[in-house]
Amino acid sequence: VGLSAALQARVLKPHWKISVIERDTFGGGGSTKNAGFACFGSLSELAHDRSVLGDDEAAALLKKRIDGLKLLRSSLGDSSIGYRDCGSLELIRKGTGYAMPSLETISEVNAWAAEATGTMHTFHIAEGRELAGINSTMIEGAIASPLEGAIDTGKMMQALRLKAQKTGIRLLFGLNVTGWNQHTANHQIEIERAGSLGTAKRFAMKAPHVVIATNASARELIPKCDVNPTENMVLVTEAIDNLRFDGTVHMDEGHLYARNIQNRMLIGGGRHWNLKNNIELEKKLKALLNEAFPETLNATIEYQWTGVLGIGSNRIPIVSKLHARSVAAVKMGGMGVAIGMQLGKESIELLLSD
Repeated sequence: VGLSAALQARVLKPHWKISVIERDTFGGGGSTKNAGFACFGSLSELAHDRSVLGDDEAAALLKKRIDGLKLLRSSLGDSSIGYRDCGSLELIRKGTGYAMPSLETISEVNAWAAEATGTMHTFHIAEGRELAGINSTMIEGAIASPLEGAIDTGKMMQALRLKAQKTGIRLLFGLNVTGWNQHTANHQIEIERAGSLGTAKRFAMKAPHVVIATNASARELIPKCDVNPTENMVLVTEAIDNLRFDGTVHMDEGHLYARNIQNRMLIGGGRHWNLKNNIELEKKLKALLNEAFPETLNATIEYQWTGVLGIGSNRIPIVSKLHARSVAAVKMGGMGVAIGMQLGKESIELLLSD
């Protein structure tokens, strides 16, 4: 979001000096620790949004996600972000309390979503060939969407950084913004960086305009912000020969997700299980992976990590003015790939308004 905001600022204000300050030395965070889903929401996720937000607000949020994905792909190019037009499945697992929707329900959702997606066929009941590699005995059924896909998040961030640097935007890594003063003509930004022998060096920078785009960490700088950091775990298997499943999967209203990534199976999520620790979560995710995708049964987990989502009381992202010359663009709600570039663009348009 920060890089996208910087790029939009460069377009609208070509004479500005623009810097992106990043705490992680390698620019990690949620932008590279996400699972690479180019998604806008499964049918059950959209049903949840409609029940909480109402039809109009939920439709506007869906359009924001669709527009954000289009902007990401058109700005960077599909090859630069490793985009795969592989579609998605939502698996309705037996014994979880989630019901398989009727054909009438799917048709109604398709009609509601059509203005945002541009088609009356956003979702359909998955056919047998679409379930290759999945244990069909564990599910009530599955809903497919041909409109979703997957990306390589590492490639995406590399492409964003290169594009920013080519326009003269400075990328400052390893600097932790610990505070800021918004009541002066120039915002004073307090910064800490690691020094030698574990010491910390502190200094300040000044800038007339500021965008805070720290997503899950927003409350460190904006204490009353409706953002709660929530950990998600991701597991990735070793490469599996002749792995049949080659798409993306959502389960349990989007709280669980899985995908083929270079012939490895990735699984992540599980925060709705409310388990005591990550050891229990890892075991349960691995067991679900083996149950849903039998070809993973003898595969070892070769990579795993945790990332932090920015979740709030609802899924509407926050793009709001904090001051005449400062804006917050936070709370991705687990949809940062879809809406990140769009929110960066909106943050600069808001910053320059009035």
